[in-house]
Amino acid sequence: MPDPTEIPAGLVAYLAERDRHRARRVANALAERTPAERTLMKEAAVMGYVQGRQASRDAEVPPDSAILRSVVAACLDMPDLCPAISAHEAAEEATDA
Repeated sequence: MPDPTEIPAGLVAYLAERDRHRARRVANALAERTPAERTLMKEAAVMGYVQGRQASRDAEVPPDSAILRSVVAACLDMPDLCPAISAHEAAEEATDA
């Protein structure tokens, strides 16, 4: 009798192929972006992840526009972690001084 906890080899192979396919799609999508676009995507994604980890599981998900504002605000508050997003504001502050 087969072990009910063992994952069939065919399923393992299929899942591995899907992982490789997903990785290729991500690599291609990132390769099509400019370095500046990739940097903005990375900073926003990381801060979005951080914000999501801090959110309560019971909290209602806000609208996309509110999420965007929250993530950008967090990036601006941490310019050392998100220099691309903070660069414009830093440049404006430098010219105002």
